[in-house]
Amino acid sequence: RALSHCNYCTMDCCLNVCLLLCKGGGNTEEDEQRKRNKMIGTMIRLAKEEVRREQKILLLGAGECGKSTFLKQMRIIIGGGFKSDQVEYYQRVVHKNIHQSAASIATAMRTLGIPFSEEGFSEDLEELVSSFSEKTAPELLPPHFFPLIKRLWSDPQAMQCFDRRREFQLLDSAKYFLDRVTEVEQPDYLPSEQDIVRTRVKTTAVIEEMYPVGRINLRIIDVGGQRAERRKWISCFSDVTSVLFLASLSEYDMTLAEMQSRNRTVESLQLFKTIVGYPWFRQSSLILFLNKRDLFEEKIPKSNLADFFPEFTGTPSNIPEALDFMVLLFQGAFADSLTSSEERALFLHITCATDTDNIRKVFNNVKTTILQKHITELNLG
Repeated sequence: RALSHCNYCTMDCCLNVCLLLCKGGGNTEEDEQRKRNKMIGTMIRLAKEEVRREQKILLLGAGECGKSTFLKQMRIIIGGGFKSDQVEYYQRVVHKNIHQSAASIATAMRTLGIPFSEEGFSEDLEELVSSFSEKTAPELLPPHFFPLIKRLWSDPQAMQCFDRRREFQLLDSAKYFLDRVTEVEQPDYLPSEQDIVRTRVKTTAVIEEMYPVGRINLRIIDVGGQRAERRKWISCFSDVTSVLFLASLSEYDMTLAEMQSRNRTVESLQLFKTIVGYPWFRQSSLILFLNKRDLFEEKIPKSNLADFFPEFTGTPSNIPEALDFMVLLFQGAFADSLTSSEERALFLHITCATDTDNIRKVFNNVKTTILQKHITELNLG
């Protein structure tokens, strides 16, 4: 019980040292003091080494850029996957995402003036649409909703609405889950890892997860990206090893959910410039993920980048040219944020956060290029 009164006994690795310290003993008072000083110095050194072994990565970016998806991939790649209670939770999230997607499309069809193929079907959907609330906790859908959702998703007019999805707010995973309604409605359905990665839950709190990677501890912090959530960011700014900023490539033709007049990519660029200029991160490594490459490549042939960024002078449907333009946009924002005397490196990766293999490869590159520097400083490499 003496350990509970030892002010220095804060680490398991110091247990033996603390036991000697708290027991007392020794030949003279001076010898005893020297022993105590030596033991205290040892504990402080070990404590500092333990703190330095922890590498803190802060995930930043605007809303729906893929931060939480990246964090879920980390659970799969280095965290051992999802526990049974987490899988059951995400089953309810899948149901809610399907509900939200169907309600969004049904509402948008009315707004855009697109009639259903089946007369009177809009009235049939009233309960499904009115019962959805983003603020409620995820719950399993009532069984009678599934036939309605399948009828909606099989309507060619609904697909016409889906093709105009940049004109309203719709989950990126809408098609993925609506294509799987028959599977999801089965009583024994449990989401796969890919299903879980595809789910969307708005982050409204600071989420921290710790993973051992070699001889270091990787602490990854995810925060909400919507404007209303950013006031919480500053509480996470101290002792950040690396800032990992995510920006969605595919949102160049979309507006913010919280401000319909604001282009999402413009918002992301401005936020990125602000983060780069923060004094808290002068000594932090800067990593940029240009995310959602798959959706970007799917969208470019259908939605002309120059309509939203006139400075793009490339071929309208040329994916490599469009991708190069987006990279230059963010590299320019990075350069504009540096002072005239400042030299900093930006580690940029093109990613698809829903692709586990892609994120595994990118994460290995991040470890090699960023974390190795800190491992070397600790003489652990």
